Amino acid sequence: MRLLVALAAMLAVGCSSPHSSPPANEAVHGHPDLAGFLALPVASPSVCPPNVNGTTAGRRSPWVGTVDVSVFLDADAPLPKLKEQVAALPDVAVVFAETSAQAWAEFQRLYTCSAAVPQSAVHASLRLVLATLDLARRDALVKQLLALPGVETVSCDPSAPCVDVVRSASPRPTGR
Repeated sequence: MRLLVALAAMLAVGCSSPHSSPPANEAVHGHPDLAGFLALPVASPSVCPPNVNGTTAGRRSPWVGTVDVSVFLDADAPLPKLKEQVAALPDVAVVFAETSAQAWAEFQRLYTCSAAVPQSAVHASLRLVLATLDLARRDALVKQLLALPGVETVSCDPSAPCVDVVRSASPRPTGR
């Protein structure tokens, strides 16, 4: 009888695993308005004294809440080639590309004191909407992405972080 009550309760609440959820797509996540965000003024102040660190300007990146995985590229990574390669992966539904110039402009709008960071330090990225939000499949995809030449690091949506699969942003040995 207890088993029957437990099953009825699960059906009433809805069966879901902590490792999966319904398929994702661009309509579910919305479409990032990168152009609109880049039309905003640069965060102020953009130049700060050497003893002052930058902070967020109270703005939210256009990617927050619209993508499942962000792939940050090396400075010399071939963005169009990697976008095509990543878009062909089975669990990827949509790929948005952000050039290094767009990434730099986004950085300037998000953070004060941004002039202290050289533009060369901000690289291009790929922002992914996945076909499924199954965490095991997502983490397997993250490992696959990290193995691609030209990928610096990968991060996941903060609501479901990918912690045990992400290479740190610390310097890597050369020759990778």
